[in-house]
Amino acid sequence: MFRISFAVVTLACLVSLPAIAQQTQAEKDRALLLDAEKRMNAAPDPTKQAVNTLTCEQMLTEMSMAGRLMSQQLDPTFAANAQALQRDALSGNANAAPATAAEAQKNRDRTDRAAAQVVGSMQGIDIQRMAALSQRFSEQKCPTPQ
Repeated sequence: MFRISFAVVTLACLVSLPAIAQQTQAEKDRALLLDAEKRMNAAPDPTKQAVNTLTCEQMLTEMSMAGRLMSQQLDPTFAANAQALQRDALSGNANAAPATAAEAQKNRDRTDRAAAQVVGSMQGIDIQRMAALSQRFSEQKCPTPQ
């Protein structure tokens, strides 16, 4: 009797481990997204030259360095995850209402995961500054290298 009970408990634990790991990943993803929101609302770094004083070349250099850092930090599974989301959107699956609450949550988790992967690649990058640089770069009609 003890062996059967032990086997049932062990099986239940093994079956629930992926769900626990997935839940933990979803919680991590949401925390990462909240952190990015805080960084977007943070005060500008006073040690950096004001964005409105930078030349096109300086802005391009700063954005390029941030882009390389993001590329180095981007989760290697991001491309596959983004392609799967795009496939679903193009096939119409993304617009179809999920049949169950569990499916709806799975869709939210997949979207959060992709967003968290992008946000995770921005660690150490001033997101607000990059947005300001990008806007000014466009406004100044700076040439984009080919």
